[in-house]
Amino acid sequence: MAFIDTTSTPSTSRVWWRDLSAAGGLLAIGGGVFHTVVSAVMRRDVWAQIADDGFFKTISLNPSADQLAAAEAFWFSPGSFGVPLLLLGSLVTWLTRRGHRVPGWLGGGLVAWALLIGLLSGFDGGTFALLTVGGLLAAGGWTSRRRLER
Repeated sequence: MAFIDTTSTPSTSRVWWRDLSAAGGLLAIGGGVFHTVVSAVMRRDVWAQIADDGFFKTISLNPSADQLAAAEAFWFSPGSFGVPLLLLGSLVTWLTRRGHRVPGWLGGGLVAWALLIGLLSGFDGGTFALLTVGGLLAAGGWTSRRRLER
């Protein structure tokens, strides 16, 4: 006989978003979409040039001076951490909608990563967004664990 019921129950569409982890997931989705789309739009002239030159093997890890703009456009848009952040937020949202607990270490790891980025390159809006997402995920994991222990 189990002391703690570990079976998950799907949340209703009205309640799932009240979890702190769900708020972190939604913020991560928004940040990932915003970063990827805005970066691509800001460099649309470079993306037009990439399309004209031919899409395949246009980006180099060791770009020459004439390839630098294309490499920068790639690493700021689809090659950035915006896409993985979008995927992480989607996973967290999917888990919380089904009543699963998001582990607190995931948020703690994101906070540590954001602190490293901030200390090395300076704290900006993106770094503070990562800190917020990580903090929400960590707090959501901690509060949902406490709820399961009762």
